Amino acid sequence: MTSLHRTPLTTSQKIECVAKALAGQEDCGGIAGLSREYEVSRPTVYAAKGAASEVLREHFEEPESDPTVWVKVDSAQVRRTVVALRVMAPNALRPIEDMIPIIYPGVRLSYGKVQSMAAEAEAQAAVFNAKADLSGVHAGALDELFSQGQPVLGGVDLDHGYLFGLALRERRGGEDWAEVLTQGQEQGLNLAVVVKDAAKGIESGVREVFPQAEQRDDCFHALYELNKVRRRLEQRAYRAIAAEEEARHRLPKISISDRKQRRCQRHRIARARRHCQEAIVRFDRFEEAMREVQEALECVDLEDGHLRQAGEVKAMIEQAADSLRVLDPACHQGARYLRNRAAGLALATGELNTRLGELAMTYSLGAVALACMLWRLVFELQNDRRPWQRAQQHRQLIGAFACLQHLLGPQLDALLNAVKALLDQRHRASSAIEGFNAALRPFLYVHKGVTQGFLELFRAYYNLRIRRWGPHQGTSAHQCLTGQAVGDWLTLLGFPPSSTLH
Repeated sequence: MTSLHRTPLTTSQKIECVAKALAGQEDCGGIAGLSREYEVSRPTVYAAKGAASEVLREHFEEPESDPTVWVKVDSAQVRRTVVALRVMAPNALRPIEDMIPIIYPGVRLSYGKVQSMAAEAEAQAAVFNAKADLSGVHAGALDELFSQGQPVLGGVDLDHGYLFGLALRERRGGEDWAEVLTQGQEQGLNLAVVVKDAAKGIESGVREVFPQAEQRDDCFHALYELNKVRRRLEQRAYRAIAAEEEARHRLPKISISDRKQRRCQRHRIARARRHCQEAIVRFDRFEEAMREVQEALECVDLEDGHLRQAGEVKAMIEQAADSLRVLDPACHQGARYLRNRAAGLALATGELNTRLGELAMTYSLGAVALACMLWRLVFELQNDRRPWQRAQQHRQLIGAFACLQHLLGPQLDALLNAVKALLDQRHRASSAIEGFNAALRPFLYVHKGVTQGFLELFRAYYNLRIRRWGPHQGTSAHQCLTGQAVGDWLTLLGFPPSSTLH
């Protein structure tokens, strides 16, 4: 209802006013003329015109086609539904049994029937996984998570996102990892680069099966460990600030005549102030050391534009670890982790530096360094990593681009694309396996105890599903690795549809 309904106009006058507004036949100045003629405000005429236009549009618009699709529910359709419910969402078998009559009214399955369908899918998925050609996997991230105390060992291809290994084991030692990797090796797996955390079992298993592989430490876990300490120190600093404020607020509440109590309270304030300042200084120094580690993981220095060598990265991380070790007992574990992982964290930068050096044989080393600086600045500006330096970084970005354009001219795009490709292939984090863990973890919570059969089914689905975001958006991991597009993943696992749509 518009404000025109609340005017004293008769129904015929209201219709006449709106009709004139819609037809564009207003006299004496358009809408303003209608406003004067019928003695209503212009917003009232505009609102009435819009409402009438919407009513006419809904009336004359072509109705949408009937969205109803009739599906013939046969055994093949039910089997496909059971398998999809089992692996596309964290459902146990009992809820699937209860959902079938809701999805297909009148259709009921026993628990045993649902279980047999799921078991059939697991067996066929295991056969599908065993036939996969893994010869295209050269860089992988390895990690483990737990289901009811039992380790689940997994490996993801860092180039394509392909899950090349997923096994339920009783332990997570070197022998267990070696067995999982050997199964992949029999299917063509040949890892040249492995990104991992500090787990000794992974290191031992990789050394046994792929002795030539370069084992890099994951920068994600290093920064994660530092962030845990950072939060602890930050909370401690806030508690010290609150304690000082509380001590200050108590002083005015003490009677002026009670000199002894006021003197004691002043001592408490001084002690609280000292503790507060120490906590803030400790947190600031930790922040400086953490920024030093983050800076060490970058391939180019923004201050002088030089490309970092692996030795320089290792030295910077060790220096930050030494600073943390003497800072506070809460930092000792993080400092020890950094020092032990410094060499492994530097490997990715060393390999990248070598490839950038090869690129510098075509272009100059200075041009390659400028291109690395440009891409780093683009990344930091896009992610707003240092908002207090945004204006300075923007000026640096423009300057680097102008300098590169002057040096290379028409070769600029070729260099930028080549450097971007190398940066994208710099395997230094296990984000791919961490993302997979996040996808699998809800299933481990729902299932009382996961089985190897379910893991085989989940592995097949994970590799065949079409990804909705990320660098491989719109493709499946199976397609990226093999070049074969995936139409219906259930059909590939032996569950084709046999019903027809009417």
